[in-house]
Amino acid sequence: MTSPALDELLRDGDAAVAAVDLETARSCFERVLADGEDPDALTGLSKVAMLEREYERAIELKERAFELYRAGGRADGAADSAQWLTFMYVTYAGNLSAGLGWKERAASALEGVEESAAHGWLEILQAPFADEPADRERFAGSALAIARRFGDPDLEIEALALLGEARVSAGRIAEGMGALDEAMAAVTAGRVRDHFALGEIYCRMLSACEAALDVRRATDWMAKIDRHVAWTDFVRPTCKTHYGGILIAVGRWAEAEAELLAAMKLYERGYRGDRAFACLRLADLRVRQGRLEEAERLLEGGEWHPMARRLAAAVALARGDTKLAAELGELCAERTELADAAAAPALELLVATRLAVGNVPAGREAADRLAEIASKCGLARLTASAACADGCVRAAEGDPGAVAALMRAIELFASANLPFDAARSQLELARALAKSAPAAAAREAKLAVAAFDRLGAQPDADTAAELLRSLGEAGGRAWPRGAEGLTKREGEVLALLAEGCSNAQIAERLVISTRTAEHHVASILSKLGLGSRAEAAAYALRHGS
Repeated sequence: MTSPALDELLRDGDAAVAAVDLETARSCFERVLADGEDPDALTGLSKVAMLEREYERAIELKERAFELYRAGGRADGAADSAQWLTFMYVTYAGNLSAGLGWKERAASALEGVEESAAHGWLEILQAPFADEPADRERFAGSALAIARRFGDPDLEIEALALLGEARVSAGRIAEGMGALDEAMAAVTAGRVRDHFALGEIYCRMLSACEAALDVRRATDWMAKIDRHVAWTDFVRPTCKTHYGGILIAVGRWAEAEAELLAAMKLYERGYRGDRAFACLRLADLRVRQGRLEEAERLLEGGEWHPMARRLAAAVALARGDTKLAAELGELCAERTELADAAAAPALELLVATRLAVGNVPAGREAADRLAEIASKCGLARLTASAACADGCVRAAEGDPGAVAALMRAIELFASANLPFDAARSQLELARALAKSAPAAAAREAKLAVAAFDRLGAQPDADTAAELLRSLGEAGGRAWPRGAEGLTKREGEVLALLAEGCSNAQIAERLVISTRTAEHHVASILSKLGLGSRAEAAAYALRHGS
């Protein structure tokens, strides 16, 4: 076979990888290797193995390719292989030391070599290991300049995404989001070809959006891209974790759970130290759903994280332990620089916990600080949150202006597609109206009950229903006959039966034993006078339980 024929096979193999036609790709690269060891063919087979999730084989093939590139004096190829190996050892093998070793080999491969696009990719590689946003921005700027000198679009767009993420981390949100928008516009225009580059760009965008509480931007961009290949095979579990957090915010809780559970499984195969981040977000979802015991189990091992302390405070509030919630809220604030968007969750918690223990002046202080940050950042999510906090404090102060503030919060949250926060603001509005306008209060409470029920936010739905009953209304729900005798846990099991879950699946979803799940199912059948799981599922669907 002539050299042009081998080159053509390599081109065909690369095209097949881009199209995720793995059988064709493997055939092309293996035919090249039949003629002798070739680093480009080994690199191609490594990509095939990666797509097939054979990570150990992908690493082995890359290591062989690296040695051949180096022996053949092909510094760019050697550096590229070493960079891949850095990523794969850290992310998939969970071996940070090996990853750092390959990062150094990537740098060594380019020592004394005339500058090329490979030097830009090396700058990108250095960024995740830098602690300061300023250093990451410097790496991004250097990579961007190199990309433009050598006309590498994949490098250019990934560098733009890194630049945006670094600027958001430094608190320059508008600048950072501008760079990320430019990067994502290039992605949706088809300028980025490499699946791995796509995965990293998605990840940087989601990380920045979650950090800045800019969920609208994240959902807008994710709606425009085809996530199939890059998302399933080239996105790190940390990115799925960020996306799970965003999906929770926008009320897409079933999807959020799927992404977070997938991330947790990926962490088991990769860098397990980061698994806590997915657990924390899933715990946040469980708190919203009222599944407090599960939330506490998910927090185990990650208690050191500030988010875990905030969630522990939320659990305490849900159980009526306002003293513990308030003390945890103060601890969260003590460890947080309350000056930028990242401080918003701590300030939101402070407002809630201080009001819960009757410390209205301190609640006002936290609400005013949140308003200052919202004004500085200009983010819709923060502006809405500040309006809600202001309304809650005004209500506690007896200020009639609470109603206008809370109505504004509802409008802003709804416009930002944040249904859970909008419903909570609606519940606060109902409370504020209860004495002066009870009919209007009942209407708002009914809307809140319906929204919470749609989401599956059981504790808030119960609270809103209780308010309705205090206003002389029925509670906003048509409870099926017999269902009032079910415990909260049995209600959750009944809902899962309606989804067609087996006992094992129920046990997994609720983090209980299969035997306990069987006991709950038997109790449900007995209380409702039903003869089978199928009847229970039909009953739940018919009555909306």
